[in-house]
Amino acid sequence: MLITTLLLKNIIKISLVCMALWACNLIEKTNKLFDSGRSWQDLSCDTAQTVNELSVQDIAQAFYFSDTLTKQKIFPHNVFIAIADIQGNLKMAGVTAQGDEHPQAINGSSDSSSLVLTWQEQEYMWALVSQPKYLFNRWEKLLADERISFLLKRDSIHQVMRNVNGSVKIISDLRSMANQQKYLGSNKTASPISMHNFGLAADFAVIRNNRMSNNLSYYRPLDNLTAKFGITWGGNFIGFLDPGHIQLFRNGAEMLRKYPDLIFEFEPYRPQYNSWMNKMINWGKEEKANDTKELLLELNKHKKEKPCPCLSATENTPFTLILKAQNQSEILGYQPDKDLLLVGDLASKTVSLITGNGVITYPLGRWK
Repeated sequence: MLITTLLLKNIIKISLVCMALWACNLIEKTNKLFDSGRSWQDLSCDTAQTVNELSVQDIAQAFYFSDTLTKQKIFPHNVFIAIADIQGNLKMAGVTAQGDEHPQAINGSSDSSSLVLTWQEQEYMWALVSQPKYLFNRWEKLLADERISFLLKRDSIHQVMRNVNGSVKIISDLRSMANQQKYLGSNKTASPISMHNFGLAADFAVIRNNRMSNNLSYYRPLDNLTAKFGITWGGNFIGFLDPGHIQLFRNGAEMLRKYPDLIFEFEPYRPQYNSWMNKMINWGKEEKANDTKELLLELNKHKKEKPCPCLSATENTPFTLILKAQNQSEILGYQPDKDLLLVGDLASKTVSLITGNGVITYPLGRWK
């Protein structure tokens, strides 16, 4: 009887694990969204695929915007990362606060175990513990010239609009992600992330009788003005008209084609973009979501065949490797009770996040 009970428990346990992994192996057709006639399709994480390499971005992306740290109320001083090859050889690096919301690399030895981080990789790691008020602040090195160019165009357009309409104010420029979520919740925007967050958009308001006018005719000059300066007018948006809005790029996909590093910021919102596509297709209004479709296609182009974490499955944590990584990271100043450690392991096909409160591990697959 005891043997039968234990066997039954093991069968149930194995079945649950298999179900979780099976769910990650599916190439999902969310809400019956796709059929053979559709050109756009989502990607899913296929854990049956071999993972041959891991980047800092791959590992950090798995835990970016996770509520893990928030729920645990953990505020790490430093962030360390260790990437193990198939033989278990580790390469390590760390970042710490530099001030002005930017990290700097923690200098260690220059031997073969050191991982040399680009400034973008430093930002990926530090993003797990510190979110700037404006995303532009994180990506200023990338976008500073674009921001200057946009502001010159914005101010020139503003001057012309004042000559045409009298009282015209710039009511929105840089926008925090917190405010973006408020706008999203109140249906003042259809996107969870905006060019406002990167400092590449602005909103005008034509004032009449001390109030902002919603009369579209007052904003129509923006159509020709934005075309003249090579930027985009929100009055030409399909699906979500925004007549007071101007932005540097035609849409998010165009911005990502020029600056693929920014995919890091968009990827956490993939479920929301997918949900919007679902709704529009189910409502027979797919053409109103063309910008969203183009954005998802761009995300998919960069993600396809690259490593992904299966967030719906559990995996055996590589404790031996993690202990090795912790010991070797001590050379860089790692303190288990104060710092965050990321470990990517090609042998076990896992990524792990280690804090003073424990370990979270996800199995890896590839985007298919």
